[in-house]
Amino acid sequence: MAYLSLYRRHRPLTFTEMTGQEHITRTLSNAVKSGRIAHAYLFCGPRGTGKTTVAKILARSVNCDNYPSSEPCGSCSACNNIAAGISMDVIEMDAASNRGIDEIRELRERTRYASSETRYKVYIIDEAHMLTAEACNAFLKTLEEPPQNVIFILATTDPSRLPSTIVSRCQRFNFRLLTVDQICQRIEYILEQENRRSDLDAIRLMARLADGSLRDALGILEQCSSYSEDQISSEQVRAVTGATGTEALEGLIKAAVENDPDKGLEIIEQLVYSGRDLQLLLRDLTFIFSRLLLTAENKDESVRQSSHGFEKQVDYFRDKIPRHLLLEAVELLHEVSNELRNAHFPQFIMEVAFIRLLRLLHGRLEPALLRETQPKDTGGGEPELHIKEVEEASPPTGKETSRKEYEILEEASGAKMSGQKENTTPLEPAVESDRFLKLKEDWLQVIQELKKKQKSTAAWLEPARLKDFRGSLVCLTYEPEYSIHQLRIMENSHRKLTEEVISAFCGIPVDIKAEIESEANNSAYDSSSSSEVVDKESNLNQKDEGEEKKKKSPSAEEALKLFGGKIVEPD
Repeated sequence: MAYLSLYRRHRPLTFTEMTGQEHITRTLSNAVKSGRIAHAYLFCGPRGTGKTTVAKILARSVNCDNYPSSEPCGSCSACNNIAAGISMDVIEMDAASNRGIDEIRELRERTRYASSETRYKVYIIDEAHMLTAEACNAFLKTLEEPPQNVIFILATTDPSRLPSTIVSRCQRFNFRLLTVDQICQRIEYILEQENRRSDLDAIRLMARLADGSLRDALGILEQCSSYSEDQISSEQVRAVTGATGTEALEGLIKAAVENDPDKGLEIIEQLVYSGRDLQLLLRDLTFIFSRLLLTAENKDESVRQSSHGFEKQVDYFRDKIPRHLLLEAVELLHEVSNELRNAHFPQFIMEVAFIRLLRLLHGRLEPALLRETQPKDTGGGEPELHIKEVEEASPPTGKETSRKEYEILEEASGAKMSGQKENTTPLEPAVESDRFLKLKEDWLQVIQELKKKQKSTAAWLEPARLKDFRGSLVCLTYEPEYSIHQLRIMENSHRKLTEEVISAFCGIPVDIKAEIESEANNSAYDSSSSSEVVDKESNLNQKDEGEEKKKKSPSAEEALKLFGGKIVEPD
């Protein structure tokens, strides 16, 4: 006999053997027992949740010799033939490959003939949502009033694609995803029947990776059984499925929390070249970050069971990340998982995602200049001002310091060398308005909110520095190398969207103005001295023009001599 897969060998034969779906099996069992059989059923639900299995059990129940009873006997000829798939009166039809109007017409013709050996003719139409609109319309009348002793069972994973006229003519049953515990119980039962052994951690890992589908779980179990000759371990399950180990996950999250990009990028590279599934990695990271949102009081046994093997990581990182950043991190990971589906180079997507996670958790770092309180004597009698770099969270400029900071530093140095007191040194800029300070604190959130609306606009705004906020005008500056960003952000579409987001944060309508930093620094000088320069140039020009006119204008005598004329008195 040919080899049968686990899910086919261990397909349930009665309603009581079904894993989960009690709300469906109990209803159908009572309906068969009481003889209230509908002419059409619609089974909806995700893959691998038992739709086709329940349809076959229902077909056996209505044709069993013990009908009406709550369960098929499993020993009569009808039960055996239907279970073996050789019954002439139970027809399975794949609507994905028989979806046209011609196939439905043929089905209508076949329903006119009485059953040959059983009580009911049962038509199981799988993937019913693949039927064309014309086929559905041709099927309506037959589905509403089928011939006597004919039952239609439609199974679909996407009921929204079925016309409402089809749905309304059927009794609808919604199949649910199975829980991890339900899948674990079924895997343990099958392992016992197959005389195989497995670790409890491996069983829970297989159940978690199945995503609520029992058929997927049995497929993973069958792969692992072929991979391992003895006992199945969790490491073997990870090797077969590509799932990331808990140690690597913990190390990656720790690198993000401790702001260690070197360690994080190294772990990502190891995972990529060891063949780990990056989609599973993102799903596990999203799961851990979402469980960190739960409060510390929710530590009962049920919550710990729902952690699916990540209890240690959840307990270790709890309260180490602020709640509002956890929300942003979960959203970021979900966004990256969508980007990763169509990525040609997954490692690049993961590395960029880790860098974005670092920036989200810790902000962007910029070196600034601070002055030491005591000057150092260089030996030549002149004090030297020490400058050292420190890091503080603020939008980056791309340079070690700005021109304005150097001017302030030079003024401070000159004041000290001239003997002024230390407390009169103008080290700090002018007092900034409360509205400006508030916008400066919320600047990263402004960019994140803008990124949700339109990523390209956020990309053009990111290199900008918030310079001033007076009245309703927000002034931004860009480094010279970001001149293209300055031009694009001032385009009508990007500017309006940016003004809309900033206005929402400030509570008042605002306008934005973006300049290149060198131009912005020189604007005061240009405005104050331009009028003087223009006046001087105009005076010089007028003086030169007068002298040239004097040189070029000939006298009356020279004109008379030149043209040979004479002066005549008027009458």
